[in-house]
Amino acid sequence: MPTEVIMPINATGTTSYVEWGAVIAGAIAAVAVSLVLLTFGTAIGLTALSPWTATSTSLKAVGLGAAVWFLLVTLWSFAMGGYLAGRLRHKWSEATISEMQFRDGAHGLIVWALAVLLAAFLAASGVSAVGGGLLVAAKDAPSAFDPTGVATDALLRNSKPGQPAAPEVRNEVSRILIRSGKRGEVGQDDRTYLASVVAANTGISQQDAEKRVDEAIANMKDALDRARKLGVLFGFLTGAILLVGAAAAWWGGKAGGKHREEGMVWSGLS
Repeated sequence: MPTEVIMPINATGTTSYVEWGAVIAGAIAAVAVSLVLLTFGTAIGLTALSPWTATSTSLKAVGLGAAVWFLLVTLWSFAMGGYLAGRLRHKWSEATISEMQFRDGAHGLIVWALAVLLAAFLAASGVSAVGGGLLVAAKDAPSAFDPTGVATDALLRNSKPGQPAAPEVRNEVSRILIRSGKRGEVGQDDRTYLASVVAANTGISQQDAEKRVDEAIANMKDALDRARKLGVLFGFLTGAILLVGAAAAWWGGKAGGKHREEGMVWSGLS
């Protein structure tokens, strides 16, 4: 006769060690807190980033401040979400202290994972207040955020005010610059054609037009190179900060579980 194996169950009477109610509550709280705090940070950043005074130095300072604020928000929101999941979870009757600490920390980690997915969904769907604030910032910031537009303006700048280049001319020049930027170089045929277009629309000589084209292309390449480097740096920092948030959620889950077992009540709120 085979011996029947009785599996231990938790205090809720189920075989699952993951309590999704507590996890979902913690994840929603973490996302809500982060959105509120990031909205405040975006508002502060918009006042610091002026369209008339934004130099490379001020942009670096604002970027550093934004990274620090994002780190603090990540720590606060995920630690609180993990804490709520650990605190709201039911007690386990059969687990050792070490096992309870692990399960509490694991619940905090699941809160982190769910909150990251939820935040990514909100950002992709365009309903994030933070995303809207960043769009406003990009719109109001100097045109240095658009290297192709800057190069087009430089090429077609007319010495006679009130006589801008036709829209179709600007669009054609922009398309050539965008295509060249993707290739990483401007072909000789495109360079010669751009110089002729510049000469025809600005009234300068062909030689001066060629010099203007070379200068504008060099500036555009430099701006695109800086943008690529900033994109890599931004991606690395975002990933690193999110990993720190995972550690904060794990710690918060363990802290919440410890307070749950001790029956701790915050005297300031009781």
